[in-house]
Parts: sequence; structure tokens; C-alpha cells
Amino acid sequence: MIKQAIGLGLGLLVSGVTAGQAAGLSVASLDFCADQYVLALADAGQIIGVSPHAETEFSYLADKAVDIPKIRPTAEEILVLRPDAVVRLWGGGYGAKETLERYGIPVVQVSLAVTLEETKANLLAVGEALGHLDRAEAMAAELERRIAAVQSDPQEDRPLALYVTPSGTTTGRGTFIHEMMTTAGVDNMSADLGTSPWHPVNLEALALDPPDMIVAGFYDLRSGKLSNWSLSRHEFLRRQGDIRPVARIPSREIACAAWFVADAIEEIAATRRSISSDAVEQ
Repeated sequence: MIKQAIGLGLGLLVSGVTAGQAAGLSVASLDFCADQYVLALADAGQIIGVSPHAETEFSYLADKAVDIPKIRPTAEEILVLRPDAVVRLWGGGYGAKETLERYGIPVVQVSLAVTLEETKANLLAVGEALGHLDRAEAMAAELERRIAAVQSDPQEDRPLALYVTPSGTTTGRGTFIHEMMTTAGVDNMSADLGTSPWHPVNLEALALDPPDMIVAGFYDLRSGKLSNWSLSRHEFLRRQGDIRPVARIPSREIACAAWFVADAIEEIAATRRSISSDAVEQ
């Protein structure tokens, strides 16, 4: 699996930077998802700047960003700093990669992952570009080990689970959340509902076929404000969370589609295991 991920990841590597050169290069990241890769893989002395959101509550490695300069994700600021490489997912906006490379600054473009294989590919690609492939390989192997442990549990009965956020949004197929849930051994009740991958909870479907458990994401955000018009305030939906087991997933574990989703997968699997066979039959 790791070798396959390396093959996928090589397409993301910046050109003209060898592993030997990368070992001592300076690096900056332009958004909080890119921050996680840089904070996890680079030496502290390599990092000359991370995004303004690197220490927010939805940043998985916020603690590691405390003493690192925060930079605006603009071409002007990056050109002044002149890092040897930049890591980004979306930071800098449209055309940022092309603009920076035009001025001779290589960019490692992280992909918007939808599968666990894609997260490993991103991990290995950034590790290679920064001269720390060994660290990335170790992290990818640990991810594989943890997923294998979750999937080694008997899964004769797969509970039906509803993913919901404070806005009343859920998700169908083709998203990282869906991959997370199915990997944890539950069936996503919204998999085939809605007209797009992200859509409001279908209250009618919920009433006709209630889930066995709830997966609640982003409810921990102190900065989040629950709109009075949000579906999450609907009495029927709120009651589901009161009477059914709930896996409460911290925002820091799912705000980015990255290797640390293993934490969330284990939490969902733990809730799944806590459901008795009688509860599933109801």
C-alpha cells in the first residue's frame, strides 16, 4: 500500500528538488491543511512560516505552531520571504502555484483527498519534497496499522449511521467523511440521498428509517454559531441525538482530509462496538 501511495504521490512533487537538497530547505505553508503536513514532517528550523490559522481550534497540530511565524498567504509576502519550497492545498487563491513558480519558488500541491490512499499519497509526497520521506513512510505505516486494527473486528452487523453537523448538513458518497464512516464499519444512511455529496439532512428519510447511531462533527467549535434556522434545531433531529449512541468527532480530526482521521475512525468504531445487537435490531 505504501509503495502504491508513493507512486500516486510522485505526481505532486515539485520539479528540480532532489531528496538531498530537500533535507535542508526552508519551507512555508499557505493554509491550515498544508500547515499540518509541514508541522508534522519538517524540522522546526526548516519552517519559516505557517498560515494565520495554524493555531486555531480546528488545526490538528496547533500546539506545534505556537512559536512559528504566521504569514499571509499572498504572493507578495512569500516572494519577500523566499522559501525554498511552499506547501499548499488552496492557500493563496487561484493561480498561486503558477505565480510562485514563475518567480522560481517550487510549490508542493497537496490534493483534496477523498480516500485514505490519497491522504497517504499526500503525506509521502510532502515528506519526499521536504527531505523527510522516512518520517512520512512511518506515519503512513502507522495509519495502515490502525485501520487494519479497526477492520479486524467482526462486522457482521454494520450499524446505520447519520453524519450531521451544527448546520444540519450531512454527506453522501464521494466525500472523505463517507470514506471515514465506511472504514469504521458503519453504513452511511445519507450515502444515496440528496442531489450532491453535501446536502441537508433528509428528515423524512430519517423518520422512515432511523439510524442506529449518530456521527456528530464540528459541534466542539467555540467559534461556531448555530443558526436559529438550522435543521440541527429541529426537535426530531435533536431527539435522535438524545436516544441514540453518538460518536462526537472533534473538528481538528476532520477539518482536513489527512492521516489523523484515524482518530475519528477509531472513535466511530468504538461507538459501533458499544451498540448491542438488540439496539441494532430496533
